[in-house]
Amino acid sequence: MRDKRIILCDADDTIENLCQIWVTYLNRMYGTTVHSSEIVDWNVSLFFPSLTKEQVYDPIFNKNFWKEINPIDGCYKVLEEINKRDELYIITATNYQTCDTKIERILEMYPFLKWSQFIITERKQLVYGDWLIDDGVHNFDGGVYKGILMSQPHNKNFNAEENGLIRVHGWDEISKILL
Repeated sequence: MRDKRIILCDADDTIENLCQIWVTYLNRMYGTTVHSSEIVDWNVSLFFPSLTKEQVYDPIFNKNFWKEINPIDGCYKVLEEINKRDELYIITATNYQTCDTKIERILEMYPFLKWSQFIITERKQLVYGDWLIDDGVHNFDGGVYKGILMSQPHNKNFNAEENGLIRVHGWDEISKILL
């Protein structure tokens, strides 16, 4: 019998502000005026109709881009406490071309984490955990974990309760569930 729970936690838009930085980056590069709150679909390119898909997704493959991400408000203390109490793994669908830079930045932001706590996969359902904290609704389908859905504009129309998930709007709510 285990004495610690296994907590799986997504990275992008769950512990760091990818969408906000991405939109700001594109606006700066191309003179667009999109706000991150307008990104209400997983396909970011829909909100930049004047740009090609390549232009929209190019920042993700730029190693310097990942140096601009920052922690989500309130995450540090809660994640640190979860890390002390449970087996915590950061599970992310990171592209192999920028994996090192993204993870190095996350380790800078959260120095209590170790490289061995990262799992890189697009199929999170293949990984066992007691809980998954994520903003991507597709990551809960078929998983064998309880789900905490981090509310973001791109999942606002998804009925979390109807799909057996707990929707949260910040790390203070996650603290009440897991700590």
